Amino acid sequence: MYTQKEIDEGHYYTLGRKPNAGDIKYVPQRDNVEWGSAITDEDRTIIGCDVPKFTYGLNLNLGYKDFELSLFGQGVAGAKVAFESEQVWAFFLNSNPRKFHLGRWTEANPNPNANYPRIYGGVSQDTYNQNFSDRQLFSANYFRIKTITLGYRLPRTLVNRIGLNSVKAFVTGENLFTFRGDNIMKDFDPESVSGRSVSALGEKSIAFGLNVEF
Repeated sequence: MYTQKEIDEGHYYTLGRKPNAGDIKYVPQRDNVEWGSAITDEDRTIIGCDVPKFTYGLNLNLGYKDFELSLFGQGVAGAKVAFESEQVWAFFLNSNPRKFHLGRWTEANPNPNANYPRIYGGVSQDTYNQNFSDRQLFSANYFRIKTITLGYRLPRTLVNRIGLNSVKAFVTGENLFTFRGDNIMKDFDPESVSGRSVSALGEKSIAFGLNVEF
């Protein structure tokens, strides 16, 4: 983001208006653009891709005596996801802010590398910081334990006494552990697609059950 010193010294580019301290620093892609010049459509460029360069997985099955453990994990590398609207812009259409907005630029926290630019409150309709840029790209690299199941098979001598052939108790978790490459937003589902992705936080579940054979 721009600092107040850069604004005072005229070291900025315009995009619809003159930026303020804490606004995103949009950079022209043309050569030899003078300070104070406007960002135009000619400054558009490719800044990322949401198709992974590498996809991998892990399948593990272990057993010890009457215990069983199975695990399936998957991950990708070399991918970016692009968010907009409610997923990334604070208070867009009266939506709830995200936790990463707490690290925004403020006069008390004039960090040019803050997680989020300054927020224009009240009835302001200022959309300067909503122009698409790599500020809306987040690393989609991840490794996730998709399913993990721990089971215990009761001793046959015990279940035979109650007229059963086999009884196995198990607990299964889905999406319980995710190791992500993103260190800014941190709470989105890395399997989300680019776009508004309003429900991109992902879901976790735990199930308990019994397998009984008569």
